[in-house]
Amino acid sequence: MFGSAAVALGLATSSCGLGPHSGQRTGFPGTEEVTDALHALVKKAGRDTFQEVDVSSDGLLGARLLLPDGSVQTYSFTEGWSKEGREGKSEFTSPVSVRLRDLPLRHLARFAHVLKTETMTVRMDVDYVGKIRVKAEPKKSADAVGLKLDGTGRLPEADPGTVSGVRSAVAEIVAAYGRKAERIGSFNGFVHIDANVAGCRAGVRIVREPLLAAQANLAQETPFDPSRLFDPSGFDPTMAVTRKATIAKEAGVDGKVWDWEYRRPAQGRAPQLSYGIGGSGPDTRVWLDEKGTIVSRGECPKNTAWCPA
Repeated sequence: MFGSAAVALGLATSSCGLGPHSGQRTGFPGTEEVTDALHALVKKAGRDTFQEVDVSSDGLLGARLLLPDGSVQTYSFTEGWSKEGREGKSEFTSPVSVRLRDLPLRHLARFAHVLKTETMTVRMDVDYVGKIRVKAEPKKSADAVGLKLDGTGRLPEADPGTVSGVRSAVAEIVAAYGRKAERIGSFNGFVHIDANVAGCRAGVRIVREPLLAAQANLAQETPFDPSRLFDPSGFDPTMAVTRKATIAKEAGVDGKVWDWEYRRPAQGRAPQLSYGIGGSGPDTRVWLDEKGTIVSRGECPKNTAWCPA
């Protein structure tokens, strides 16, 4: 969904951008000149509805604005602002934005020093429920890192392969998004909570990658069933993390353990842990009770309380 602005920045030449000598720039543009340029964009577009702003060390600038019809317009700044790509409204297009004054531009100088390199892009973007996050992306091939909104440093790493990493990810998500979880899970190298969030008319998946701030994306167009919600702050990830290495053998199921999930297996039951196991994907679910005993594997018999929804 995001990232188009970065492409737009690449369309500009190094001799253009903020300031008269941006081609020779060796550091980030100042907060005032970035803010002035963005105010000019608001005036030009007639919209103060930001979903993303990119500020580059070579003086290039990009932005994405939410339009009245729900589409998103990308702009890039060279000698002035110009339109680039436009993303039409869809079920995946975020319906929210923030005003320019709400972006943490006052900390731009701090953001620019986090990676200790003079060549990078700082990106401020807005997720599906309106939460702002900041990351720094090196110009050379390297992982982007999430930054604290007050500019005081990087976000702590949340390793999904460790109990402490999962605990940290869950705590961060709960603090920012609330306590109405439909499930907690981990796969593809990140931790997620699917949840209903106050003020949002959809069910969202909030992903916390190891090095990046949590981000909410659309999971389903309607909120999750309230009867399946639980408070994720009480979740202990110890069993989920430690049993992942052995659960396939314990359950007698061939294949790789692709994911684990903590959710209600049936309406009215307490949340329980399960693993997805299979050859090319998680085609078999193995459920454990609170004590860690395997209670269901493969296809659930009809009318059993352990069948997932």
